[in-house]
Amino acid sequence: MFIFIDTETTGTGTEDRLCQIAFKPAGGPAVCETFNPGRPISIDAMSIHHITNRMVQGKPPFLRSGTHAQLQSLIRNDDNVIVAHNARFDVDMLNREGIYPPRMICTLKLARYLYKNGFIPKYNLQYLRYFLDLEIEATPHSALGDV
Repeated sequence: MFIFIDTETTGTGTEDRLCQIAFKPAGGPAVCETFNPGRPISIDAMSIHHITNRMVQGKPPFLRSGTHAQLQSLIRNDDNVIVAHNARFDVDMLNREGIYPPRMICTLKLARYLYKNGFIPKYNLQYLRYFLDLEIEATPHSALGDV
């Protein structure tokens, strides 16, 4: 089964952590939750996903959440495959939280491969959405919207 996933984080550095995750097993319900990352969210990150330090105060850490256990259970099934845009980034964030997906499909790499002749000038999700004329009711740069 495919599990579509996206993370929002405190930044892009090696010490940064997950502050929101959304995932949706194919044919199943979507899960989206915000967590206290245990470190400040950078202004650069806030300006992209609009999750502020105040919004995560009082939230549990991802590692001790039911959402972590739920995703871990899905990942343990060898038939399941993570699907994400720039999957390496999301999987690296999951690894920092003790989740190690064995298989993944990266839609960023897939888009670059399918349109390698330079036909598409940009490959970020929002550009692809409009370039490919996809009608999607979602909030851009939120984990759930990106899933």
